[in-house]
Amino acid sequence: MSQTHPNKRVIINADDFGFSPGVTEGILRAHREGIVTSTTVAANMRGAEEAVARLAEAPGLGVGVHLNVTQGPVLTKSGEELAGKDGLMRWKPARLIWNCILRPWLVAAVEAECAAQIRWVLDRGIHPAHLDGHQHVYAFPPIFVRVAALARRYNIPFVRWPHERLPGSGWPPASARRRGIRRCLNFFSRVDRVLGSDVLGTSGTWGIAHTGEIDAAWLIRAAASVPPGVTEIMTHPGLGDDLDPEWTRLRESRRREMEALSDPKVKEAFQNSGVELIHYGQLR
Repeated sequence: MSQTHPNKRVIINADDFGFSPGVTEGILRAHREGIVTSTTVAANMRGAEEAVARLAEAPGLGVGVHLNVTQGPVLTKSGEELAGKDGLMRWKPARLIWNCILRPWLVAAVEAECAAQIRWVLDRGIHPAHLDGHQHVYAFPPIFVRVAALARRYNIPFVRWPHERLPGSGWPPASARRRGIRRCLNFFSRVDRVLGSDVLGTSGTWGIAHTGEIDAAWLIRAAASVPPGVTEIMTHPGLGDDLDPEWTRLRESRRREMEALSDPKVKEAFQNSGVELIHYGQLR
């Protein structure tokens, strides 16, 4: 039986908790039957209230907030600047970032909406251990500096650092689009490291370039590659049957990811690699 390496710790976070009842169920299964240690609540989405109630089923699951300023309804009056006439957020990530460059006052609306989502979680008796963001918009440095300030204001210790550098070779190829997103985030993250070094708890986040493509083989490769320090692996498990395909490409892939995260061979790979699986709350 292998021993846990004292310097190799991994947080396996499932994004989008509360995005829909099916996503919530899949995340809970991947925690209960698999290796998911942490999740982040999408407070503005239709399944958030039910998801928070179901946290009682998973007392060992770490909880954070999944800041969402690109999909779903807004929670604040200020956030209405981000929404269309139907009250739903209207801009995809690149367009929102570009609009924030052209109209810098929009960053204040993003901050207000993020603050409202954090308060929504706090008001339900949950103190989140970390913040991350839907579609990575929070990593844009003018927004990140405000998210880091919100983390300090609400005594939330950590914010995801979206810097991905996968060590070694043998990783499956990622799409050109996903590689481009990784390059952009790695650029942003270098600036974010300066802006919020006191709230960044890991040495990086894996799963960015392979979002929607993580399977058992990928996770086994990750287990064998974890370096000393703290690494986050970002995942998207779930039962995606109740998701509108116009809202997300991650539907069928969520079930595959849930099954991979629960695969006994994957659990064994992490155990044999001497990795300690933790959540952000255990970094305090």
